[in-house]
Parts: sequence; structure tokens; C-alpha cells
Amino acid sequence: MKFKSLVGATLMTSVALPPAMAQPASSDPTVDEIVIKSVRRVATPISEVTRSVTVVTQDQLDIQSTLNRSAGAVIAQSVPGFSPSTEALTNFGQQLRGRNFQTLIDGVPQDTPLRNGARSLQSIDIDAVEQIEVIRGGTAIYGFGADGGLINYITKRPEDGAFNAIAKTGLSFSTVHPDDSLSWNANLQVSGRLVAFDYLVSGTFVNRNGTFDADGNRRLTDPVGAQGGLDESDEYNVLAKLGFQIDPDQRLEGNFTFFSLQQDPDFGARLSTGTGQLFVPPFTPELALAGNDQDANPGNEAVSGYLTYSHEDVFGSSIEVQGYYQQIDTTFTLFPGFAQTEIESEKFGARLTGSTPVDLGKVPFDVTWGVDYLNDETRQFEIVGAEDATGDQDAIAGFAQIEIPIGELAIVTAGVRHENVKIDVTGVTPTGELTGSETLFNASASIFVTEEATLFGGFSQSFSPGDILRVITDGSFATTDQVELEFVRTNNYEAGVRFAFHRWTAEAVGFHSTSDNGTSFDPSLNIITQPERIFGFEASIAVQATDQLRLGGTFSLVNGEVDLNDDGEFDEDLPTTRIPPEKITFFADYAPYPWWDLYGQIFYSGTQSNDSTAFGGGSDIEDYVLVDLFSSFDVGPGELSIGVTNLLNNDYLPVINQAFNAQFSNVQGPGRRVSFGYRVAY
Repeated sequence: MKFKSLVGATLMTSVALPPAMAQPASSDPTVDEIVIKSVRRVATPISEVTRSVTVVTQDQLDIQSTLNRSAGAVIAQSVPGFSPSTEALTNFGQQLRGRNFQTLIDGVPQDTPLRNGARSLQSIDIDAVEQIEVIRGGTAIYGFGADGGLINYITKRPEDGAFNAIAKTGLSFSTVHPDDSLSWNANLQVSGRLVAFDYLVSGTFVNRNGTFDADGNRRLTDPVGAQGGLDESDEYNVLAKLGFQIDPDQRLEGNFTFFSLQQDPDFGARLSTGTGQLFVPPFTPELALAGNDQDANPGNEAVSGYLTYSHEDVFGSSIEVQGYYQQIDTTFTLFPGFAQTEIESEKFGARLTGSTPVDLGKVPFDVTWGVDYLNDETRQFEIVGAEDATGDQDAIAGFAQIEIPIGELAIVTAGVRHENVKIDVTGVTPTGELTGSETLFNASASIFVTEEATLFGGFSQSFSPGDILRVITDGSFATTDQVELEFVRTNNYEAGVRFAFHRWTAEAVGFHSTSDNGTSFDPSLNIITQPERIFGFEASIAVQATDQLRLGGTFSLVNGEVDLNDDGEFDEDLPTTRIPPEKITFFADYAPYPWWDLYGQIFYSGTQSNDSTAFGGGSDIEDYVLVDLFSSFDVGPGELSIGVTNLLNNDYLPVINQAFNAQFSNVQGPGRRVSFGYRVAY
């Protein structure tokens, strides 16, 4: 009985549902099983994963990126438990199971956890990504910062053959103001394999103009108030890879990624007739302060790279040694009444990961083990001003993870990670050294009940600094000894069931997480730490209705409560910036001919009423529905794609804008937009 294959089929088709998979994987042995690295840090067939995982595949990315190039929107549409899109540059308010997530590019961290800038999702262009691996639920496998899970962008790999080229171009516009909203993009990718060498170079340019709501009103260039917008921006992205296969067992690979998105808006963030007064939408150009009055252009710039050596047989073990570098500069929008600020973060790190098979007679198992080192220097400063706070972190950790197959009945995994962290704080009061040391555990299992049904569940712990520079800046601490307890430790639990039959797959999972000092903001935007618990339910289903038609969808429900007095009683709800309303997605993929595909999707964000007194709480959140349509055709030497977002031109406020419940956030989401794209491969 191919129990593992059935589990893999369920995971592959439960959420990320590429149109290329015209037949269920369980009935088509020619379909390659998805392999991921995000769960164990070694290549693992998805059938052997014992946790909740979503993989957004290349085919699905091709569809979603035509409709919306924002990674936050792509992931929100595809991943259960992930908050709705902000329709902006920022991912502030986007949570995974109600908690912050860790963002990686090929395993290299992109976050700024010492001072969270909430821009990590916008650190690479979607055209450079082959698949997105999402662990839903807290994990410490790549270090701290993944209280809600992790999102790992896996960059594209070279194709077979000496030389391959792919050229893509596209444009999009609002149906109410085509000229003022016209945006365009272009991508060129070349790759190949020459004897022992392989290479890939990909370059992308995106020019964005303005966006307009369903009533034809221009949206603010920063629609959520200093958090970062996408309108009137230029984006550049370069990905370069070079690999050398030393021999069948040894490989050396280097990777470099550069991403830049900068806004240079024609209109500033204030009215021309008021000093420091915010816009009251609808926004029209004649009310705006002409020109760009910022001290620096808002945006995000990220540089990332690694050098990896791997050997498949070192005394019976496979090892991988990686050194990496990452730098990110986040420039916030000038907000009336405040200085314009910037966050700079520079990381150096090294990883040793090994995988060793162990045979103890009748109980063979695999051990994944390793050591990590990370130096992260993060600085927040006023571009014109005196405030300058810096945290310089050194972290070292060791871990071990075992995986035990119990015949064809089950797979059990368990592991431990010990992390030592030291952070030197300068430029603020108090100045000094923070230290933290945590031992974190995890255990999970999949039990193959029948050929069709699998039970899974587990426990994991995560550890993060909880935006420590913000904690120190907002607090009244005399010494850094008083701040040490602000490190956040989270316990995560989940249990679920997967089903896989000939023409349909389904998954349902419940989760629960607790933390003694979770972080939110008070109404004055000072950070607060209090005990909290989060729980919820996720479900997904996919049905191959006919040979040409595939249907499916997801459901997400998250709830969270906080203990205000640390007395064991949970007094009120967590705010909407942490806990989104229920979310339902639906898709239909119809491929009547090999040269034509038609794809439609629906996104529903529900209502919410909470009693939170924190920032982002207390508002009644209204529901909204968005309908998107995509179609692709073989035309000439390439493929023509057409997409329409917000097909019904619904008027709506994104969840984050409703949660802010402020004058500056009263900005409607984008109205109907039409996109065209053309792709040619040589």
C-alpha cells in the first residue's frame, strides 16, 4: 500500500493547485512528487512531512502573479491561516495563525526581528521564485522569529540544456482611469547546464502608476499610513545563480539576489491647504501637495546571497555548509507630525546541516543535525533628526531532529534546538547587553489509518526577540536586565486529518498556541507584552470534477484572547491586526483544450467584532468579496495571458484599513484592473 504517495497527493493538491495537474496525483504515477527543504532543512518528499505545509507551485505563481504581483496577495489567496492582503508594500497586520512569521529566500532570513519593519515579503520579485513553501504553525528550525510559521521563497533553478531563455512582458490598468493607472513589467531569464556547471540569471523591471478604487477615486500612494505603498514606484530585481558539480557527491553553489522598490510620487502625503493635515478620501490631485516632499524616497531595498557546499557521503552522512549575507533597508513614508525614519539591517550567518542514517536493528531512522551562527546588526534612525537606536545580535544554536518510519503505518519526528542569543543595545536608554538562552522542543507524527485517511499532529516551540528595540524605546527601563524577559517563547499544538481518494483530496486541522508575553500595541502605539492564546481551524478541499474541470477551496478561522492582568483569566480579544476575520477562498480551473486554460477564483473576508482595547481592536469589520478571472492561450510562439482582478468592481476597505479605523486609513481597495501578459521560451 502506497501510504506515503497518498499523503503526498493530499498535500500537493490541498491548497496549491496548479492547472498542469489535470489528473489527481494518486492516479497518475508520472507526476513528480514535490520536494521541500523548509521542514527539516534537508530535501524531503512532501509525503514524509508530518506538519501543516502549503506549497505554492510554479504554475500557481504564474496565474497569481498575472493577477497581482504582490507576494502578500498571492500568499493570502493560496495559504489557509494567512491574513488578507494589505494591498500595499507593507505586511504589517498580515499574520500566520495570528502570529508573526519568518521570511526566507532559499533559507536566508529576510526579516528584521530586532526592529520589525514588516517588509520581508517584498524582498524578491515573484518572477524570480519557483515555489513558495509555507509551514503553518510555529517552528524554530531556522532560528528564532517564526512564532506563526515560516515562508520560504525557493528561487528558480537552471533548466536542462546549454542555453535556455524566457522572456515575459505585461501591462495592467484600471478600467476607470487607464492612462493614470497604466503599469508594466518585463522579465528576462537565461539558464543552462554546461558539463559540470549550471547557471541562471533573471532580471525584472516593474513600473507602477497610480491605482483607483471602484468609484474611480485615486488611492493614496501609502494607503495604510506610513507603512509603505506600491503606487508610483519602480522595482528592480536581479537573481544570479552559479553551480559547480564537483563530482556525483559534491556540489558548490552560489546565489545573489538584489531587490529594490522605490516610490517617487507626484503628490505628497499632505493637503496643499493644511499644515500637516491628512487626506480625507476621496483623494484628488488638486487637493494634494504637488511634488515629492519626502526627505527620502519611501521603499524597500534588499540584497541577499549565499555560498553552499554539499557532500552526499561523508562517512555515511550527507552534509551542507552554507555561509550567507543579507542586507535590507526600509524607508518609511513621511507621516505628518513625525520624522521620517529608516531601518537598516545587515546579517552574516553560517549553517552546518547534516543528515545521518542510523540503523539499530529493527528500528532504522534518520537524524538531521547542525549548528547555526547569526550576526544581525539592526539600526533605526531618523533621516533628518537625532534618534538612532542600534541592536547588534550574536546568536549560536545547535539542533538535532530524528525521523522514524514505523513500517508503513506511521512516521514520527522529534527534535530539540538550543539557542544562545546576545544583543548589544546602543543609542537609546538603557544601553547595555541583553542575553537569552532557550531550549526548544518539537514532536509530530503522521498515522496512516487507511489508504485514504491520515491522522497527523504535533507540538512545537518557537522563540523570538519580540521587536526588542521597540520595547526598549517605548518602555521606561533603568537597566537592560529589566528587558531580558521580553524574549517571546511560544508553544504550538496542532492536530488534523487528510483524505485522498481517486478524484478528491481534503484536509482539516485545528491549532492552538500560547505565549506568556505575546506582543501587540496599545492605542498610543506603545508595544505591550501580555499572556495570550490563539486557536483556530483550517480546511481545504480539491475535486477533479471532470478530466477538464478542477474545483477547490480553503477555509480559515482564527481566534485569540489576551490576559490583561496576568492572573490566568483571558479578559478580551486580541486586535484585528493580529487576528483576521474568517477567510474563504474558492477556485475553478477549466482546461477544455491543451492550448487554452480558464481559471477563476473568489476571495471572501468575513465580518468581525472584538472587544480589544489595543491598537487595531474594537472596530466592527465588514466583509467583502473579490472575484478574479484568468485565462491563457497559446498564441504564436508563446503564451498570452489575460487577467481581471476585482471583476465585479466591488467597493471595499481592506481588513488592515478597517482595523486602523483612522482618517488616514480610510482608503478603499483597488477597483477593477485588467492585465495582459505574453511569455516566450527559447
